[in-house]
Parts: sequence; structure tokens; C-alpha cells
Amino acid sequence: MGSRVIRAAKTSTSDAAPRPAKVRARAESTGSVSILMSGRHTVRDRSRGRVERGNVLVIDQNVEEQGKPARNRTWRLMRTADNRISGTISDARGPVTGDVRGNVIHLSYQSAEGPGVEQWIALAPGGQLAQNRMVFRRFGVTVATVVSVIRRVD
Repeated sequence: MGSRVIRAAKTSTSDAAPRPAKVRARAESTGSVSILMSGRHTVRDRSRGRVERGNVLVIDQNVEEQGKPARNRTWRLMRTADNRISGTISDARGPVTGDVRGNVIHLSYQSAEGPGVEQWIALAPGGQLAQNRMVFRRFGVTVATVVSVIRRVD
């Protein structure tokens, strides 16, 4: 998942409410998954992002993980004034929380399969590439990691 959090665009009339910018972006990522006692295999995804009413970033993602059927997931994230992030992911249990510090987005959530997930997305200068790292933990033990490069394609 690679995306920048978008600020609301101001309108020219003073009594009109701010609206989110009509931004649409596509991204792809390629990387690997390392699973405890199972080895390593490839993972890639294609994503389409947009900003909806309320300044909510929505990312529709198709994930292809070697040895598994492709799956779709939808992210809905919102950034607050204090650089906190909250939202949902369609294949997570409960809320997604996190923060933005400089060029890094840090997210935490519980996967539907059980492990807790921590994710760091570091945006490179220019905004076209990002490094993604995900750590899956069960009972405090790291059971899997994902490392990938996200590339904006439009």
C-alpha cells in the first residue's frame, strides 16, 4: 500500500465547506513474505486509491501471494490534525490505528487470521516509491514479515 495522506482542497467561496481533493492514484508493490518455519515466497499487489468525502483515503487492493489465491482488501484511513491515523481494513479484526512521523506511516492492527500486525511505510523523496515493512506477531513472537517496495504507477 503506498499513498500519501491528502489534505482537503479549499474552495473559492467562503461559505462552502472544504472538500477533499479529487485525487486518484494507482500503485504496485513487489516483495517477499518470510514465514516462521515455512520459508520465503513472493507477494505483490496492485492498488487504486482515492479520497472520499470526509477526507477518507480509500485504497482498493488486490494481493497476490505465491501459493495462495488472489484476495481483495479495502483500506479506509483518516488522518487527524495531530498526525494520528485511524480506520479499517476489510481483512482486519477491529480498528487500524497509527501515526505519521516525517515520511513514515506506522500502522497497527489485528489480522483476521489472528496475529497482530505492525506496518511501516517510508515514502521516498519525490513520492513515487515507498519501502513497506510488516511484522506479524502471535503471543509476542514474530511469525512472519513482509518486505516490499511500493511504486506509484500514475
